[in-house]
Amino acid sequence: MKFARVLCPLCLLMSAPLFGQTPAEPGKPASPPRQVRFLPVGDLPPFRQEVRDGVRYELEPPAGSIPPREVMLGFGEELQQAAPLSLGRVSAPLKAPPGIGPLLVRRKNDGAEAEPWMKLERPESGDFLVLLWRDPAKGSWEQARSLILPDSREVAPEGGVRVVNLSPVTVGVVFAGEKIALQPGKTYQREVTVGKETEIQLGAVDAKGTLTRFHSGAVFQNRGERTLVVIYRADGVEPRRPLKAVIQREPLPPPPPKPKAAEPANPGP
Repeated sequence: MKFARVLCPLCLLMSAPLFGQTPAEPGKPASPPRQVRFLPVGDLPPFRQEVRDGVRYELEPPAGSIPPREVMLGFGEELQQAAPLSLGRVSAPLKAPPGIGPLLVRRKNDGAEAEPWMKLERPESGDFLVLLWRDPAKGSWEQARSLILPDSREVAPEGGVRVVNLSPVTVGVVFAGEKIALQPGKTYQREVTVGKETEIQLGAVDAKGTLTRFHSGAVFQNRGERTLVVIYRADGVEPRRPLKAVIQREPLPPPPPKPKAAEPANPGP
């Protein structure tokens, strides 16, 4: 099956943050507050347990098989904020400072002198979502990769559906009858009718252009909602389905408060 190449370049950036509205300089409006969230994607390791004195105990996952359960975010300052991470779930939003700058992600129990788990660079403006997945070459969350996706109401509006391809191969997307060849590191975005199911199919495209489907379903949104579809390579050794997708349907975040009007500069005596 052939696919039309309708590709949208993905806004690749890096980052994270917190803080509230930045005070305005005299004569300038205050910077509006913004937020950052995290979405780690991947597969949980097989469940393991052992029996001790007739009681079954769940064993901790092997090292590197899941992302850190909680990380600390730093923004080039002493102030830090904790961010829990869970596979396939978007974290709670954290406030981010305005402007570009570093985002250092450390494991919760690492000391201040330890090398950060990840070093990112936040975008200049707007809310953003950090997508995380383990490095396929290393096969461990000790080495993770990231991609930053703009996440504001303007970029991802009500009724919008975004499909992001984090896999290393071209993915065939059939959405509402439209066929797209979505290359690695690209995104596809369309709007859907509120209250109506829209069919979506995903498949890997081989060298002959044949589609092998790995996901088939429908997207449904109520008023005030939006959807994110993230395609990733499955973890594990020779998984039955090499590619998978996580679908996040969520309410549109409320608009940020209007920035306070700048106070006039003191003209002096």
